[in-house]
Amino acid sequence: MAKLDLSLAPAELQSFLSAQRTIRLATATPTGLPHVVPLWFVWVEGTVFMNSTLGNVTIRNLQRNPAATGSIDDGEAYEELRGVLIHGEVERAHDDARLETVKSEWSKKYMRGKPPPYDRWKNRVWLRLVPRRITSWDFRKIPEAKARAARRAEAAGA
Repeated sequence: MAKLDLSLAPAELQSFLSAQRTIRLATATPTGLPHVVPLWFVWVEGTVFMNSTLGNVTIRNLQRNPAATGSIDDGEAYEELRGVLIHGEVERAHDDARLETVKSEWSKKYMRGKPPPYDRWKNRVWLRLVPRRITSWDFRKIPEAKARAARRAEAAGA
């Protein structure tokens, strides 16, 4: 049987990433082991924006090697699982022209409309994960994908 296409369409991807709250960001330790941390994020204009504290393990890992993968998923039962892997490099976003939009979206998503306090906090940094590759899946699409595959197989055999 051919591989089923369970990927999210562009509009589905946008909706999913805008609604989800937590990304698990994987970076590499000095010995190459994965280090994974959950972070809040916002998805603005095709980029993941996060906020963290300077000097922590994640930041030190990124200073050595900015390559990272973010995992965002949801679903309880197998047939409900869906998610996205975002592969790319993490950069500081302090000079990003979209930062005011990011802060506004962050405020709505996490702070009930109040401004994010991070500008007042010592050693906080805005980060952006620029996607080089995005992989997605939505197991809710399995029944329809199987039905399509069966119809194609039937038509090819007819």
